[in-house]
Amino acid sequence: MACKRVVMPVSRLVAAGMLAMLTSCSPTSVELGPEPTSTTTASTSSTSTVPSTTTTSTSTTTTSSTTTIPAVLPELQFDEAGVPLNGQSNGVLVSNTGWILPILSGLDGGRHRVWTPCGRQADVGGGEVIFDADFVLDPGHGGSEPGAVGRGGLAEKDLNLAVSEKIRDALVGAGYSVVMTRETDVRVPIVTRAEIAHALDPLAFLSVHFNAGTDARSATPGTEMYHQINRADSKRLAGLLYEETRAVLDQFDVPWVALSDAGTTFRPNRAGGDYYGVLRRPAPVLSVLLEFAYLSNPAEEELVSDPVVQDQLANAVVIAVERFLETDDPGSGFIDDPIFRGFGPSGAGRTDDCIDPVLE
Repeated sequence: MACKRVVMPVSRLVAAGMLAMLTSCSPTSVELGPEPTSTTTASTSSTSTVPSTTTTSTSTTTTSSTTTIPAVLPELQFDEAGVPLNGQSNGVLVSNTGWILPILSGLDGGRHRVWTPCGRQADVGGGEVIFDADFVLDPGHGGSEPGAVGRGGLAEKDLNLAVSEKIRDALVGAGYSVVMTRETDVRVPIVTRAEIAHALDPLAFLSVHFNAGTDARSATPGTEMYHQINRADSKRLAGLLYEETRAVLDQFDVPWVALSDAGTTFRPNRAGGDYYGVLRRPAPVLSVLLEFAYLSNPAEEELVSDPVVQDQLANAVVIAVERFLETDDPGSGFIDDPIFRGFGPSGAGRTDDCIDPVLE
């Protein structure tokens, strides 16, 4: 299968999920054997929670180096609130326990200094290095952060993951390389999800969600695609995602709910920048936040729980991506003056009260 590249001149490794399914198209990965040395971290917090993963075995090609070892090893830099600053890593290490870890530096003996899921640093051996990907998919929420929960009991974190897996498979089937920020029901703070995007420098970072919070009846779906405020390409991709998603959902006759300004939209914070961390923190990576439908609406909950509908939504994403890369189509659904949605914190994706898992 030939790797697809439109913007970048070099083919990229196909990495289907957290253990990075490999193909023969210009590999940029390095497989490293496990080291007997134990992990050291900046924090003594640990837990036995480890994501289960599935490995797809294919032929690989290795190269001789991973990351440059500086004379003075890098230390994570933090802001005044104690949150790591994004943009400090280069490539990711897929640990032997299945975690995606942004790399701060290579170390002797095949080990790496990494950014942990909770935004600390650790030295980890073994695993597999990936330097880039066409797309980073971010299944929203996870672990102790369920997101919206439908009246029928469907949790957004589970639906986000199921649909993200289908998007991943569809993109890989179309020839693109993909890495997911999580592939099981685990909590990953937003700042770490964003750092994975920084580390891999994809064509786009797509954060997958389903909505909640209104019971206003609508004749049309309440799909919302949030784009980065100051990026025309993010706005165009969001418009294409909206257009293709609506083409899927418009097939169904269900009692939709929606806000009056549903569409291709944006949400500013107090400073006029992007409110959502999954748009603000990955910058300068092109990012879009997808809110497909309202999980809080029982009719929509039943609809999107259908795997066939999930497949259709995943295919809509691929079509939108292909149109974005291969055409000048502008997209649609643009909202120039969205209603005020508040400035308050969402309460999700924080690094506090975060316990790092076993990393090797």
